[in-house]
Amino acid sequence: MRLFAGLILTLVLGASAAVAAAPAAVWTEYLYLDKGVAIQFPARPAVSTANYESQLVKGLKADVYSVEFDRVQYRLTAVDLAGHNEAGVNFVNEAAYNLMREGEVIFTDFPRVYQDENSVFGVTLVFDRPDGRFDK
Repeated sequence: MRLFAGLILTLVLGASAAVAAAPAAVWTEYLYLDKGVAIQFPARPAVSTANYESQLVKGLKADVYSVEFDRVQYRLTAVDLAGHNEAGVNFVNEAAYNLMREGEVIFTDFPRVYQDENSVFGVTLVFDRPDGRFDK
């Protein structure tokens, strides 16, 4: 299995959306073992593929898992680094930088799954776009 890195969960809040998450009871974990991804969402996400735009490497593919719930867009993008695994940190930082330019960052977290040598780290960004768009 190819290493999937550069996982970024983004929560996009519309300009008039309330900053409240769905109650914990409605969140469900969705496993995509073929992609090495597990994520909790408040509803079953739509899954699509996309070309991942990067200044670092052209032609990368990504799987996008997204759901809109209570006027909040939840999205996870898993990028196939296609042999560029050593640049994974740069891809994550590039994506965070691009998102930060799109609106106001409300919350940032660096979650970890597993412990020790099995640890997998990610980035969670919550931001508000002044125009309320959810397209990225």
